[in-house]
Amino acid sequence: MIIFVDGIDGSGKTTLIRHLATALNRSGTEAAVSSPLWRYLPTIAAPEQFASWVVSTPGVEVAEALILAMIDRLDDFRSLSVAQDRVHLVDRGPKTVYASARAHAHERRTAFEPLREHLAASVRALADVQPCMAIELGEGKEALQVALPRLTSSQTVTPGYLGYLQAFAREMHAFGDWPGLPTQRLDVSISAESNCAAVIESLRLPTIRNGRADVGAAVPANGRDRQT
Repeated sequence: MIIFVDGIDGSGKTTLIRHLATALNRSGTEAAVSSPLWRYLPTIAAPEQFASWVVSTPGVEVAEALILAMIDRLDDFRSLSVAQDRVHLVDRGPKTVYASARAHAHERRTAFEPLREHLAASVRALADVQPCMAIELGEGKEALQVALPRLTSSQTVTPGYLGYLQAFAREMHAFGDWPGLPTQRLDVSISAESNCAAVIESLRLPTIRNGRADVGAAVPANGRDRQT
């Protein structure tokens, strides 16, 4: 099973993934944290290089590179054995990557729209062979209000980065769920432990062994289920 964890920078994706991996492994279901997206960017050799690459590269090129990296990542997931009783936890799903790409591209976001269908096709192809779902940590202003204090406590948030975060949050809110991916939304303002427990409860782990991701996994935590 593939679980994509979505959300803007600072929303708690990495922390939630860490808690989920621990909880799943303790429950007897093997969990693996997948390689980060930067490993699929040919111009990046280490995560520390990402920020300087973004600053020195035109936004539309960053956007295209992110989407192509996500497509390569999805194609890699298709090679995983569905027979393995394992949950793969993925930091940044298709929605997050696409919203981030649009935020980077600014007014030229329509330039890479053809890649959206390529990305959507890769998601469909993966879902045909692997049970998949997405977990989203907050959205829009709610997520940004929680994320900003976390980010400013650990790094410098420049005006340019702040503008990107605001655009990123808007794109996440506007897009809704990624078509074909059952989505569970979580309250970004509560603890990672509580959100982890909500995810474990919604998964109903026996459905993983039956190769299904559509039972108990797509119930939004706040009762909303917007589709685009």
